[in-house]
Amino acid sequence: FFLATAGMTKRARTAGEDGESDDGAVAVADGFEAPIFGARVVGQVTTLALEGEDGPLSLCQDGVASDHAGAWYVATKDSLLHVSAAGRVRTVATCEEGGFFGLAISPDGSMLFEADFDTHEIRRVEVAKGEVTTIAGSGTTGSADGVGDAAQFCNPAGVAISPDGSTLLVSSDGGLRQVCVAAPPPPPSFAPI
Repeated sequence: FFLATAGMTKRARTAGEDGESDDGAVAVADGFEAPIFGARVVGQVTTLALEGEDGPLSLCQDGVASDHAGAWYVATKDSLLHVSAAGRVRTVATCEEGGFFGLAISPDGSMLFEADFDTHEIRRVEVAKGEVTTIAGSGTTGSADGVGDAAQFCNPAGVAISPDGSTLLVSSDGGLRQVCVAAPPPPPSFAPI
């Protein structure tokens, strides 16, 4: 993998199946020096340079999720950040008690769900408003099933969401837990024949 500069446009070339250079060059960044987002080679690891309102950021990330549009949400100890494809960072929400950990985003991108390892709770973040709501967990460690704060978690760390956005799968010391976050869509109806 190498970069060839032609004028102000950087181009990436990748080796073909035989190890030789293929003839297709892919534009990576145009007209300015920037972190390369999108030029990928299987197994390549690149540290992303992040720019906040006050300059470069160095973060302790506790979770990350794609926004399905080329950017990312990053959970830190006390903040939920949106990182644009250009590496610009903005704060979506903050958490005064506990902290953000594992992240999953709803299929429509309007809600983020996070596991709070410290307070043993599952939270929903409304992306447009930054509103944070606890949807499950009593705040004390345990493994009780129940609705809302009647449920207990023990150090929830990871979350994944179902394709229809109705269910979270939460990993915790108490095992894998299923949390209903929305009514599932109704099954298709068929007209009588």
